[in-house]
Amino acid sequence: MARNCKINLRHKDFYPITGEGYEGFFRGYFYYENQYVTHENFGSIFSGTQLSSMDYSTWNGEYALVFTNEHNTTLVTDMKRSIPLFYSQDSASNWIVQDYITPYKGMKMVPEAEDEFLVTGFVFRDKTLFADWLQVPAVSYVELAKDAKQTYYYTYVLEKESAAIDTFAAELEQVFHELFDDLATRLQGRQIVIPLSGGYDSRLIALNLVERGLKDNITAFTYGRPGNGESTVSKQIADQLGLKWKYFAYDKKMWEDMYKSEDWKDYVVYSSNGVSVAHLQDFPSTKLLVQEENLQDAVFLPGHSLDYLAGGHLPYESIIDKEFEVSEIQTFIMNKHFRLWELNGEKTYANTNIGRGLIEDIEVYSNYTNERVSSLIDEWNWRERQSKFIINSVRVYEYFGQSWSLPLWDDRLIHFFSKLPADLKYKKYLYDYTLHKMHPDYYSMPQKPGPENSLKNKYGMLYPILRKLYRKKNLYRKYFDEPMEWFGIYPTYKQYVKSLKFTRNGKKYEHPYNINSFIVKDMIEMMKEITK
Repeated sequence: MARNCKINLRHKDFYPITGEGYEGFFRGYFYYENQYVTHENFGSIFSGTQLSSMDYSTWNGEYALVFTNEHNTTLVTDMKRSIPLFYSQDSASNWIVQDYITPYKGMKMVPEAEDEFLVTGFVFRDKTLFADWLQVPAVSYVELAKDAKQTYYYTYVLEKESAAIDTFAAELEQVFHELFDDLATRLQGRQIVIPLSGGYDSRLIALNLVERGLKDNITAFTYGRPGNGESTVSKQIADQLGLKWKYFAYDKKMWEDMYKSEDWKDYVVYSSNGVSVAHLQDFPSTKLLVQEENLQDAVFLPGHSLDYLAGGHLPYESIIDKEFEVSEIQTFIMNKHFRLWELNGEKTYANTNIGRGLIEDIEVYSNYTNERVSSLIDEWNWRERQSKFIINSVRVYEYFGQSWSLPLWDDRLIHFFSKLPADLKYKKYLYDYTLHKMHPDYYSMPQKPGPENSLKNKYGMLYPILRKLYRKKNLYRKYFDEPMEWFGIYPTYKQYVKSLKFTRNGKKYEHPYNINSFIVKDMIEMMKEITK
Protein backbone atom coordinates (compact mmCIF):
# COMPACT_ATOMS: atom_id res chain seq x y z
CA MET A 1 0.00 0.00 0.00
CA ALA A 2 1.12 3.55 -0.74
CA ARG A 3 1.99 5.28 2.54
CA ASN A 4 2.75 8.87 1.53
CA CYS A 5 -0.72 10.21 2.40
CA LYS A 6 -2.05 11.53 5.69
CA ILE A 7 -5.84 11.38 5.95
CA ASN A 8 -7.63 13.62 8.47
CA LEU A 9 -11.42 13.41 8.36
CA ARG A 10 -13.50 15.28 10.93
CA HIS A 11 -17.03 14.07 10.20
CA LYS A 12 -18.17 11.20 12.40
CA ASP A 13 -19.79 9.38 9.46
CA PHE A 14 -16.53 8.78 7.58
CA TYR A 15 -15.96 5.07 8.18
CA PRO A 16 -12.93 2.90 7.36
CA ILE A 17 -13.32 0.45 4.48
CA THR A 18 -11.10 -2.41 3.34
CA GLY A 19 -11.30 -4.43 0.15
CA GLU A 20 -9.14 -6.56 -2.09
CA GLY A 21 -6.06 -4.44 -2.91
CA TYR A 22 -7.10 -1.22 -1.16
CA GLU A 23 -8.11 0.47 2.07
CA GLY A 24 -9.69 3.80 2.76
CA PHE A 25 -12.65 5.78 4.10
CA PHE A 26 -16.23 6.21 2.91
CA ARG A 27 -19.09 8.46 3.92
CA GLY A 28 -22.64 8.35 2.59
CA TYR A 29 -24.44 5.90 0.31
CA PHE A 30 -25.11 5.14 -3.35
CA TYR A 31 -27.01 2.71 -5.54
CA TYR A 32 -25.03 0.60 -7.99
CA GLU A 33 -26.47 -2.18 -10.17
CA ASN A 34 -29.51 -2.55 -7.90
CA GLN A 35 -27.36 -2.68 -4.77
CA TYR A 36 -27.55 -0.19 -1.91
CA VAL A 37 -23.96 0.53 -0.93
CA THR A 38 -22.70 1.96 2.37
CA HIS A 39 -19.45 1.58 4.31
CA GLU A 40 -20.79 -1.70 5.69
CA ASN A 41 -20.80 -3.60 2.40
CA PHE A 42 -18.48 -1.48 0.25
CA GLY A 43 -15.42 -3.71 0.61
CA SER A 44 -17.34 -6.87 -0.26
CA ILE A 45 -18.71 -5.38 -3.49
CA PHE A 46 -15.68 -3.63 -5.03
CA SER A 47 -12.14 -4.79 -5.60
CA GLY A 48 -9.20 -2.47 -6.11
CA THR A 49 -9.10 -3.41 -9.79
CA GLN A 50 -12.75 -2.39 -10.21
CA LEU A 51 -12.26 0.92 -8.43
CA SER A 52 -9.26 1.82 -10.57
CA SER A 53 -11.35 1.63 -13.76
CA MET A 54 -14.75 2.59 -12.35
CA ASP A 55 -17.23 4.84 -14.14
CA TYR A 56 -18.36 6.81 -11.10
CA SER A 57 -21.28 8.32 -13.00
CA THR A 58 -23.00 4.94 -12.49
CA TRP A 59 -23.02 5.50 -8.71
CA ASN A 60 -26.25 7.24 -7.76
CA GLY A 61 -26.03 8.78 -4.31
CA GLU A 62 -24.47 11.19 -1.84
CA TYR A 63 -20.97 10.17 -0.89
CA ALA A 64 -17.27 10.87 -0.65
CA LEU A 65 -14.59 8.21 -1.05
CA VAL A 66 -10.88 8.12 -0.25
CA PHE A 67 -9.00 4.93 -1.06
CA THR A 68 -5.34 3.94 -1.24
CA ASN A 69 -3.73 1.13 -3.22
CA GLU A 70 -0.10 0.32 -3.93
CA HIS A 71 0.14 3.06 -6.56
CA ASN A 72 -1.77 6.09 -5.30
CA THR A 73 -4.55 7.58 -3.19
CA THR A 74 -7.78 8.47 -4.99
CA LEU A 75 -10.39 11.01 -3.87
CA VAL A 76 -13.89 10.80 -5.35
CA THR A 77 -16.86 13.13 -4.93
CA ASP A 78 -20.41 12.37 -5.97
CA MET A 79 -22.12 14.12 -8.88
CA LYS A 80 -23.07 17.06 -6.64
CA ARG A 81 -19.95 17.42 -4.45
CA SER A 82 -22.34 17.11 -1.52
CA ILE A 83 -19.45 16.02 0.73
CA PRO A 84 -16.31 18.06 0.01
CA LEU A 85 -12.73 16.76 -0.06
CA PHE A 86 -9.51 18.79 -0.02
CA TYR A 87 -5.83 18.01 -0.47
CA SER A 88 -2.44 19.58 0.07
CA GLN A 89 1.22 18.62 0.61
CA ASP A 90 3.40 19.05 3.66
CA SER A 91 7.06 20.07 3.73
CA ALA A 92 8.12 16.45 3.25
CA SER A 93 5.95 16.11 0.09
CA ASN A 94 3.44 13.85 1.83
CA TRP A 95 -0.10 14.33 0.64
CA ILE A 96 -2.65 15.53 3.17
CA VAL A 97 -6.34 14.72 2.60
CA GLN A 98 -9.12 16.33 4.65
CA ASP A 99 -12.85 17.00 4.50
CA TYR A 100 -12.30 20.50 5.87
CA ILE A 101 -9.89 23.45 5.77
CA THR A 102 -9.23 25.45 8.92
CA PRO A 103 -7.33 28.69 8.27
CA TYR A 104 -4.38 29.46 10.53
CA LYS A 105 -1.67 32.05 10.97
CA GLY A 106 0.76 32.20 8.06
CA MET A 107 -1.49 30.67 5.38
CA LYS A 108 -1.26 32.48 2.05
CA MET A 109 -4.43 33.53 0.26
CA VAL A 110 -4.89 33.46 -3.52
CA PRO A 111 -5.73 36.90 -4.98
CA GLU A 112 -7.64 35.52 -7.98
CA ALA A 113 -9.63 33.21 -5.71
CA GLU A 114 -10.48 36.20 -3.52
CA ASP A 115 -11.76 38.04 -6.61
CA GLU A 116 -13.92 35.08 -7.61
CA PHE A 117 -15.26 34.74 -4.09
CA LEU A 118 -16.07 38.44 -3.77
CA VAL A 119 -18.01 38.59 -7.04
CA THR A 120 -19.84 35.22 -6.97
CA GLY A 121 -19.70 33.82 -3.44
CA PHE A 122 -17.57 30.81 -4.37
CA VAL A 123 -14.14 29.87 -5.76
CA PHE A 124 -13.83 28.36 -9.25
CA ARG A 125 -12.60 24.97 -10.42
CA ASP A 126 -10.19 23.22 -8.00
CA LYS A 127 -8.98 26.36 -6.21
CA THR A 128 -9.66 27.41 -2.63
CA LEU A 129 -8.97 30.75 -1.00
CA PHE A 130 -5.72 29.28 0.32
CA ALA A 131 -2.60 28.83 -1.80
CA ASP A 132 -1.60 25.41 -0.48
CA TRP A 133 -5.01 23.73 -0.62
CA LEU A 134 -7.06 22.42 -3.55
CA GLN A 135 -10.55 20.94 -3.66
CA VAL A 136 -12.08 18.03 -5.56
CA PRO A 137 -14.75 19.59 -7.82
CA ALA A 138 -18.15 18.03 -8.48
CA VAL A 139 -18.26 14.99 -10.82
CA SER A 140 -14.53 14.44 -10.55
CA TYR A 141 -11.87 12.34 -8.90
CA VAL A 142 -8.27 13.12 -8.05
CA GLU A 143 -5.39 10.65 -8.05
CA LEU A 144 -2.50 11.50 -5.73
CA ALA A 145 0.84 9.91 -6.58
CA LYS A 146 4.00 11.89 -7.31
CA ASP A 147 1.66 14.58 -8.72
CA ALA A 148 -2.06 15.23 -8.46
CA LYS A 149 -4.26 14.40 -11.45
CA GLN A 150 -7.87 15.55 -11.56
CA THR A 151 -10.40 13.97 -13.97
CA TYR A 152 -14.04 14.81 -14.66
CA TYR A 153 -16.09 11.64 -15.05
CA TYR A 154 -19.32 13.13 -16.44
CA THR A 155 -20.47 15.99 -18.63
CA TYR A 156 -23.94 17.52 -18.77
CA VAL A 157 -23.41 18.75 -22.35
CA LEU A 158 -25.11 15.86 -24.15
CA GLU A 159 -27.32 15.30 -27.17
CA LYS A 160 -31.01 15.96 -26.57
CA GLU A 161 -33.88 13.57 -27.22
CA SER A 162 -37.08 14.28 -29.10
CA ALA A 163 -40.48 13.19 -27.75
CA ALA A 164 -43.97 14.49 -27.00
CA ILE A 165 -44.36 16.44 -23.79
CA ASP A 166 -46.61 13.79 -22.24
CA THR A 167 -43.98 11.13 -22.94
CA PHE A 168 -41.34 13.15 -21.11
CA ALA A 169 -43.81 13.94 -18.30
CA ALA A 170 -44.61 10.25 -17.82
CA GLU A 171 -40.90 9.42 -17.64
CA LEU A 172 -40.24 12.19 -15.12
CA GLU A 173 -43.17 11.05 -12.99
CA GLN A 174 -41.69 7.55 -12.95
CA VAL A 175 -38.32 8.96 -11.86
CA PHE A 176 -40.03 10.78 -9.00
CA HIS A 177 -41.84 7.63 -7.89
CA GLU A 178 -38.60 5.64 -7.87
CA LEU A 179 -36.49 8.20 -6.03
CA PHE A 180 -39.14 8.89 -3.38
CA ASP A 181 -39.69 5.16 -2.85
CA ASP A 182 -35.95 4.81 -2.24
CA LEU A 183 -35.90 7.87 0.00
CA ALA A 184 -38.82 6.61 2.10
CA THR A 185 -37.02 3.29 2.59
CA ARG A 186 -33.84 5.05 3.74
CA LEU A 187 -35.81 7.27 6.13
CA GLN A 188 -37.76 4.54 7.93
CA GLY A 189 -37.67 5.22 11.65
CA ARG A 190 -35.82 8.54 11.25
CA GLN A 191 -36.92 11.96 12.40
CA ILE A 192 -37.45 14.08 9.25
CA VAL A 193 -37.21 17.86 8.99
CA ILE A 194 -38.34 19.75 5.87
CA PRO A 195 -37.45 23.44 5.40
CA LEU A 196 -40.86 24.19 3.89
CA SER A 197 -40.68 27.50 2.07
CA GLY A 198 -43.99 26.92 0.35
CA GLY A 199 -42.30 26.80 -3.04
CA TYR A 200 -42.72 24.00 -5.56
CA ASP A 201 -39.66 21.96 -4.58
CA SER A 202 -40.03 21.66 -0.80
CA ARG A 203 -43.75 21.10 -1.32
CA LEU A 204 -42.96 18.17 -3.62
CA ILE A 205 -40.81 16.50 -0.96
CA ALA A 206 -43.49 16.89 1.71
CA LEU A 207 -46.27 15.63 -0.55
CA ASN A 208 -44.44 12.51 -1.59
CA LEU A 209 -43.27 11.52 1.88
CA VAL A 210 -46.79 11.97 3.25
CA GLU A 211 -48.08 9.75 0.42
CA ARG A 212 -45.57 7.10 1.58
CA GLY A 213 -46.83 7.08 5.15
CA LEU A 214 -44.16 9.19 6.85
CA LYS A 215 -46.35 12.09 7.96
CA ASP A 216 -45.88 11.43 11.68
CA ASN A 217 -42.07 11.50 11.27
CA ILE A 218 -42.03 14.96 9.69
CA THR A 219 -41.53 18.39 11.19
CA ALA A 220 -41.78 21.29 8.73
CA PHE A 221 -40.45 24.75 9.48
CA THR A 222 -40.05 28.20 8.00
CA TYR A 223 -38.96 31.65 9.13
CA GLY A 224 -38.79 35.38 8.38
CA ARG A 225 -40.52 38.61 9.29
CA PRO A 226 -43.97 37.89 10.79
CA GLY A 227 -46.60 37.76 8.06
CA ASN A 228 -44.19 37.34 5.15
CA GLY A 229 -45.67 35.64 2.07
CA GLU A 230 -43.49 32.51 2.13
CA SER A 231 -44.35 31.62 5.71
CA THR A 232 -48.07 32.10 5.00
CA VAL A 233 -47.96 29.64 2.09
CA SER A 234 -45.78 27.26 4.08
CA LYS A 235 -48.36 27.13 6.88
CA GLN A 236 -51.17 26.50 4.38
CA ILE A 237 -49.29 23.56 2.80
CA ALA A 238 -48.39 22.10 6.21
CA ASP A 239 -52.02 22.31 7.35
CA GLN A 240 -53.28 20.67 4.15
CA LEU A 241 -50.87 17.79 4.65
CA GLY A 242 -51.40 17.53 8.39
CA LEU A 243 -47.75 18.23 9.23
CA LYS A 244 -46.26 19.51 12.43
CA TRP A 245 -45.12 23.04 11.59
CA LYS A 246 -42.72 25.43 13.29
CA TYR A 247 -42.22 29.11 12.57
CA PHE A 248 -39.29 31.27 13.65
CA ALA A 249 -39.67 35.03 13.59
CA TYR A 250 -36.67 36.98 12.31
CA ASP A 251 -36.00 40.60 13.22
CA LYS A 252 -33.09 43.01 12.88
CA LYS A 253 -31.99 42.74 16.52
CA MET A 254 -31.76 38.94 16.21
CA TRP A 255 -29.48 39.30 13.17
CA GLU A 256 -27.31 41.90 14.88
CA ASP A 257 -26.76 39.61 17.87
CA MET A 258 -26.15 36.55 15.71
CA TYR A 259 -23.66 38.25 13.40
CA LYS A 260 -21.53 39.35 16.36
CA SER A 261 -21.61 35.95 18.05
CA GLU A 262 -18.75 33.49 18.38
CA ASP A 263 -21.14 30.80 17.12
CA TRP A 264 -21.43 32.60 13.78
CA LYS A 265 -17.69 33.08 13.42
CA ASP A 266 -17.06 29.43 14.25
CA TYR A 267 -19.74 28.33 11.80
CA VAL A 268 -18.29 30.51 9.02
CA VAL A 269 -14.94 28.72 9.29
CA TYR A 270 -16.64 25.32 9.59
CA SER A 271 -18.89 25.73 6.58
CA SER A 272 -16.79 27.80 4.18
CA ASN A 273 -13.66 25.65 3.90
CA GLY A 274 -12.14 28.45 1.86
CA VAL A 275 -14.58 27.77 -1.00
CA SER A 276 -18.06 29.15 -0.38
CA VAL A 277 -19.89 31.96 1.38
CA ALA A 278 -21.45 30.71 4.61
CA HIS A 279 -25.17 29.98 4.31
CA LEU A 280 -26.97 32.56 6.42
CA GLN A 281 -30.72 32.20 6.31
CA ASP A 282 -31.15 28.77 7.94
CA PHE A 283 -28.60 29.37 10.70
CA PRO A 284 -30.84 30.97 13.38
CA SER A 285 -33.86 28.75 12.72
CA THR A 286 -31.85 25.52 12.64
CA LYS A 287 -30.19 26.38 15.94
CA LEU A 288 -33.56 27.11 17.56
CA LEU A 289 -35.28 24.09 16.04
CA VAL A 290 -32.61 21.69 17.26
CA GLN A 291 -32.88 23.15 20.75
CA GLU A 292 -36.68 23.32 20.96
CA GLU A 293 -37.32 19.89 19.45
CA ASN A 294 -34.28 18.25 21.05
CA LEU A 295 -33.34 16.84 17.65
CA GLN A 296 -30.94 13.90 17.68
CA ASP A 297 -29.45 13.19 14.25
CA ALA A 298 -32.63 14.18 12.41
CA VAL A 299 -32.53 14.17 8.59
CA PHE A 300 -33.04 17.58 7.00
CA LEU A 301 -34.43 17.52 3.44
CA PRO A 302 -33.95 20.88 1.68
CA GLY A 303 -35.40 21.30 -1.81
CA HIS A 304 -32.08 22.02 -3.56
CA SER A 305 -31.63 22.24 -6.55
CA LEU A 306 -34.40 21.10 -8.84
CA ASP A 307 -35.47 24.58 -9.90
CA TYR A 308 -32.02 24.90 -11.51
CA LEU A 309 -31.91 21.35 -12.94
CA ALA A 310 -35.36 21.82 -14.43
CA GLY A 311 -34.29 24.92 -16.37
CA GLY A 312 -35.20 27.78 -14.06
CA HIS A 313 -31.86 29.56 -14.52
CA LEU A 314 -31.74 29.67 -18.32
CA PRO A 315 -32.01 33.08 -20.02
CA TYR A 316 -34.42 33.16 -22.95
CA GLU A 317 -31.67 34.35 -25.31
CA SER A 318 -29.74 31.11 -24.74
CA ILE A 319 -32.48 28.87 -26.15
CA ILE A 320 -32.92 30.74 -29.45
CA ASP A 321 -32.07 28.46 -32.39
CA LYS A 322 -28.77 29.92 -33.62
CA GLU A 323 -25.00 29.54 -33.42
CA PHE A 324 -23.52 31.45 -30.48
CA GLU A 325 -20.23 33.26 -29.99
CA VAL A 326 -18.04 32.48 -26.98
CA SER A 327 -18.46 36.05 -25.74
CA GLU A 328 -22.26 35.65 -25.73
CA ILE A 329 -22.01 32.54 -23.55
CA GLN A 330 -19.62 34.36 -21.24
CA THR A 331 -22.19 37.15 -20.90
CA PHE A 332 -25.01 34.71 -20.11
CA ILE A 333 -23.00 33.23 -17.23
CA MET A 334 -21.65 36.52 -15.93
CA ASN A 335 -25.07 38.18 -15.93
CA LYS A 336 -26.41 35.38 -13.73
CA HIS A 337 -23.49 34.71 -11.42
CA PHE A 338 -20.92 37.56 -11.45
CA ARG A 339 -23.06 40.09 -9.63
CA LEU A 340 -22.50 40.23 -5.87
CA TRP A 341 -20.53 43.46 -6.44
CA GLU A 342 -20.11 45.72 -9.46
CA LEU A 343 -16.64 47.01 -10.29
CA ASN A 344 -16.74 50.79 -10.59
CA GLY A 345 -15.92 51.94 -14.12
CA GLU A 346 -16.36 48.47 -15.66
CA LYS A 347 -19.50 47.40 -17.53
CA THR A 348 -18.78 43.72 -16.84
CA TYR A 349 -16.02 41.46 -15.53
CA ALA A 350 -15.36 40.19 -19.07
CA ASN A 351 -11.83 41.55 -19.32
CA THR A 352 -10.72 40.73 -15.79
CA ASN A 353 -8.76 37.61 -14.87
CA ILE A 354 -11.89 35.84 -13.67
CA GLY A 355 -13.75 36.76 -16.88
CA ARG A 356 -10.92 35.42 -19.03
CA GLY A 357 -10.85 32.24 -16.94
CA LEU A 358 -14.53 31.75 -17.74
CA ILE A 359 -13.69 31.93 -21.46
CA GLU A 360 -11.26 29.05 -20.96
CA ASP A 361 -14.02 26.98 -19.33
CA ILE A 362 -16.32 27.66 -22.29
CA GLU A 363 -13.69 26.88 -24.93
CA VAL A 364 -13.40 23.32 -23.65
CA TYR A 365 -16.49 22.83 -25.83
CA SER A 366 -17.26 23.72 -29.44
CA ASN A 367 -20.26 23.76 -31.80
CA TYR A 368 -22.26 26.31 -29.84
CA THR A 369 -25.84 25.48 -30.81
CA ASN A 370 -28.66 26.53 -28.52
CA GLU A 371 -29.03 23.01 -27.12
CA ARG A 372 -25.33 22.76 -26.29
CA VAL A 373 -25.12 26.30 -24.99
CA SER A 374 -28.08 25.88 -22.62
CA SER A 375 -26.46 22.71 -21.26
CA LEU A 376 -23.06 24.39 -21.03
CA ILE A 377 -24.56 27.24 -19.01
CA ASP A 378 -26.22 24.76 -16.68
CA GLU A 379 -23.06 22.67 -16.35
CA TRP A 380 -20.98 25.69 -15.27
CA ASN A 381 -23.70 26.62 -12.80
CA TRP A 382 -23.77 23.02 -11.51
CA ARG A 383 -20.01 22.57 -11.06
CA GLU A 384 -19.52 25.99 -9.55
CA ARG A 385 -22.45 27.75 -7.86
CA GLN A 386 -24.81 24.85 -7.12
CA SER A 387 -22.24 22.43 -5.74
CA LYS A 388 -20.10 24.97 -3.91
CA PHE A 389 -22.66 27.43 -2.59
CA ILE A 390 -26.23 26.12 -2.82
CA ILE A 391 -25.60 22.51 -1.83
CA ASN A 392 -22.91 23.52 0.65
CA SER A 393 -25.75 25.04 2.71
CA VAL A 394 -26.22 21.56 4.25
CA ARG A 395 -23.16 22.34 6.39
CA VAL A 396 -25.51 24.33 8.66
CA TYR A 397 -27.35 21.12 9.57
CA GLU A 398 -24.08 19.30 10.19
CA TYR A 399 -22.84 22.14 12.37
CA PHE A 400 -25.78 21.58 14.71
CA GLY A 401 -25.25 17.81 14.77
CA GLN A 402 -27.90 16.73 12.26
CA SER A 403 -27.97 14.72 9.02
CA TRP A 404 -29.31 15.68 5.60
CA SER A 405 -30.21 14.37 2.16
CA LEU A 406 -30.84 16.08 -1.20
CA PRO A 407 -33.64 14.08 -2.86
CA LEU A 408 -34.18 16.61 -5.66
CA TRP A 409 -30.56 16.28 -6.79
CA ASP A 410 -30.91 12.54 -7.25
CA ASP A 411 -28.70 11.41 -10.13
CA ARG A 412 -31.72 10.04 -11.96
CA LEU A 413 -33.00 13.62 -12.23
CA ILE A 414 -29.61 14.76 -13.53
CA HIS A 415 -29.69 12.14 -16.28
CA PHE A 416 -33.30 12.94 -17.15
CA PHE A 417 -32.88 16.70 -17.50
CA SER A 418 -29.57 16.35 -19.36
CA LYS A 419 -31.48 14.97 -22.37
CA LEU A 420 -34.45 17.35 -22.25
CA PRO A 421 -34.68 19.89 -25.13
CA ALA A 422 -34.07 23.49 -24.14
CA ASP A 423 -37.57 24.72 -25.03
CA LEU A 424 -39.12 22.25 -22.56
CA LYS A 425 -36.61 23.16 -19.84
CA TYR A 426 -36.93 26.92 -20.20
CA LYS A 427 -38.77 28.39 -17.20
CA LYS A 428 -39.21 24.81 -15.88
CA TYR A 429 -42.08 24.18 -18.27
CA LEU A 430 -41.86 20.37 -18.39
CA TYR A 431 -41.20 20.16 -14.64
CA ASP A 432 -44.20 22.33 -13.74
CA TYR A 433 -46.35 20.48 -16.27
CA THR A 434 -45.43 17.15 -14.67
CA LEU A 435 -46.12 18.39 -11.15
CA HIS A 436 -49.61 19.49 -12.22
CA LYS A 437 -50.24 16.05 -13.71
CA MET A 438 -49.07 14.38 -10.50
CA HIS A 439 -50.65 16.73 -7.93
CA PRO A 440 -53.30 18.96 -9.57
CA ASP A 441 -54.58 20.19 -6.19
CA TYR A 442 -51.17 21.61 -5.29
CA TYR A 443 -49.77 22.80 -8.64
CA SER A 444 -51.46 24.81 -11.36
CA MET A 445 -51.18 24.02 -15.07
CA PRO A 446 -48.33 26.15 -16.51
CA GLN A 447 -48.57 28.11 -19.73
CA LYS A 448 -45.93 27.33 -22.34
CA PRO A 449 -43.48 30.25 -22.07
CA GLY A 450 -43.00 32.23 -25.25
CA PRO A 451 -40.35 34.67 -26.54
CA GLU A 452 -39.33 37.36 -24.11
CA ASN A 453 -38.85 41.03 -24.77
CA SER A 454 -36.13 41.82 -22.23
CA LEU A 455 -35.99 45.17 -20.48
CA LYS A 456 -32.71 45.82 -22.27
CA ASN A 457 -34.44 45.49 -25.65
CA LYS A 458 -37.50 47.40 -24.50
CA TYR A 459 -35.64 50.48 -23.26
CA GLY A 460 -32.62 50.37 -25.59
CA MET A 461 -29.99 53.03 -24.86
CA LEU A 462 -31.87 54.17 -21.75
CA TYR A 463 -31.63 50.71 -20.16
CA PRO A 464 -28.22 51.15 -18.39
CA ILE A 465 -29.33 54.48 -16.87
CA LEU A 466 -32.75 53.16 -15.77
CA ARG A 467 -31.19 49.98 -14.39
CA LYS A 468 -28.67 51.97 -12.35
CA LEU A 469 -31.39 54.25 -10.96
CA TYR A 470 -33.61 51.29 -10.07
CA ARG A 471 -30.79 49.40 -8.36
CA LYS A 472 -29.77 52.48 -6.38
CA LYS A 473 -33.32 53.10 -5.19
CA ASN A 474 -33.77 49.42 -4.35
CA LEU A 475 -30.52 49.30 -2.38
CA TYR A 476 -31.54 52.13 -0.08
CA ARG A 477 -35.00 50.60 0.45
CA LYS A 478 -33.85 47.02 1.11
CA TYR A 479 -32.83 47.72 4.68
CA PHE A 480 -36.50 48.23 5.57
CA ASP A 481 -38.27 45.97 3.05
CA GLU A 482 -36.34 42.68 3.21
CA PRO A 483 -38.79 39.99 4.50
CA MET A 484 -35.94 38.07 6.16
CA GLU A 485 -34.79 41.24 8.00
CA TRP A 486 -31.16 40.12 7.63
CA PHE A 487 -29.78 43.57 6.92
CA GLY A 488 -30.04 43.89 10.67
CA ILE A 489 -26.43 42.65 10.64
CA TYR A 490 -25.90 46.43 10.48
CA PRO A 491 -27.33 47.90 13.72
CA THR A 492 -28.22 51.24 12.11
CA TYR A 493 -29.34 52.42 8.70
CA LYS A 494 -26.35 54.78 8.60
CA GLN A 495 -23.95 51.81 8.95
CA TYR A 496 -25.83 49.96 6.23
CA VAL A 497 -25.57 52.89 3.80
CA LYS A 498 -21.86 53.24 4.54
CA SER A 499 -21.37 49.58 3.59
CA LEU A 500 -22.85 49.97 0.07
CA LYS A 501 -19.44 50.67 -1.46
CA PHE A 502 -15.83 50.00 -0.58
CA THR A 503 -12.32 50.07 -2.02
CA ARG A 504 -10.10 47.00 -2.25
CA ASN A 505 -6.64 46.77 -3.83
CA GLY A 506 -7.18 50.16 -5.44
CA LYS A 507 -10.48 49.11 -7.05
CA LYS A 508 -13.87 50.49 -6.11
CA TYR A 509 -16.79 48.10 -5.61
CA GLU A 510 -20.42 49.19 -5.43
CA HIS A 511 -24.06 48.14 -5.90
CA PRO A 512 -24.21 45.02 -3.69
CA TYR A 513 -26.70 42.52 -5.07
CA ASN A 514 -27.98 40.75 -1.94
CA ILE A 515 -27.08 39.82 1.64
CA ASN A 516 -24.26 37.55 0.43
CA SER A 517 -22.52 40.59 -1.05
CA PHE A 518 -21.88 41.88 2.46
CA ILE A 519 -21.02 38.48 3.91
CA VAL A 520 -18.34 37.68 1.29
CA LYS A 521 -16.61 40.99 1.95
CA ASP A 522 -16.65 40.36 5.70
CA MET A 523 -15.52 36.76 5.25
CA ILE A 524 -12.46 37.74 3.21
CA GLU A 525 -11.53 40.24 5.91
CA MET A 526 -12.05 37.56 8.57
CA MET A 527 -9.82 35.05 6.73
CA LYS A 528 -7.12 37.68 6.25
CA GLU A 529 -7.23 38.49 9.94
CA ILE A 530 -6.93 34.81 10.90
CA THR A 531 -4.08 34.08 8.50
CA LYS A 532 -1.97 37.25 8.79
